[in-house]
Amino acid sequence: MELLPDGERSNANQDALSIEVRTVQSTGIDLLHALKTQQFWFLGSIWLLISFCLHLLYVHIIPYVVDMGYSPMDAAFVLSLIGGANIIGRLTIGRVSDTIGRRSPAVACASLQVATLLWLMWARELWMLYGIAIVFGFGFGGVDLLVTTLIGDVFGTRRIGTIMGFMSACWGIGAAIGPATGGFAFDITGSYFIAFGVGVAAMVIATLFAGRIKGIR
Repeated sequence: MELLPDGERSNANQDALSIEVRTVQSTGIDLLHALKTQQFWFLGSIWLLISFCLHLLYVHIIPYVVDMGYSPMDAAFVLSLIGGANIIGRLTIGRVSDTIGRRSPAVACASLQVATLLWLMWARELWMLYGIAIVFGFGFGGVDLLVTTLIGDVFGTRRIGTIMGFMSACWGIGAAIGPATGGFAFDITGSYFIAFGVGVAAMVIATLFAGRIKGIR
C-alpha cells in the first residue's frame, strides 16, 4: 500500500532523488588514481593556462589602455566589461553544454580567447578594446565553467574535494606567474606585445589540451 509505519505515504520523487544523490556520491576515483591519468594533467594544465592568461590581462589591461592615451575611466570600463561578459558566458555556455556536451564548447571558448588576445596585440581603437573585453570575458566564463564540470564528469564526485584542491593549486600557480610574466616582458621590451603573445601561445596549448579530453562529449 506504500504506507510508512505511521500511516503516511512515502514521497516517491524524494526517494528517487535520494537514491540518485547517493549513487553520484559513491562514484569516482581518488587522487592517487587520478594522478595516473592523462586527463588529470590535461585538465590541470588547462586551468593553469586559463588562469595565466586571465590574470595577465586583469593586471595589465588598465596600464595597457592608459598607455594608449585613454583615460583611467575608459580602462576601468574595459575591465568591467570582461567581468560582465564572464557572467553571461557562464550562463549561456552552461546551458549549451548540458545539451551538446562539454568538450566542443570548451574548445570553442578557448579558441575565442586565442582570437581576442591576437586582436588585442594590434587593437588601438577604444571600440575594439570594448569588443575584445566582451568576447574575452564571454569565452573565459564558458571555458572556466566547463573545466570545472569536466573534472566531475571525468573523475566522478566521490573524491571531488581532494581533486579540486589540486586543480585549484594549478589555478593559483597560473594566477601567480601570469601577471609576473606580463610585467617582466614589459620591463624588458617596453611594450605588452610579447606579453600578450605569450598569452596567445598559452591559450593555443589549452585549446589543444581541451580537444584531447576523452571519455566525454
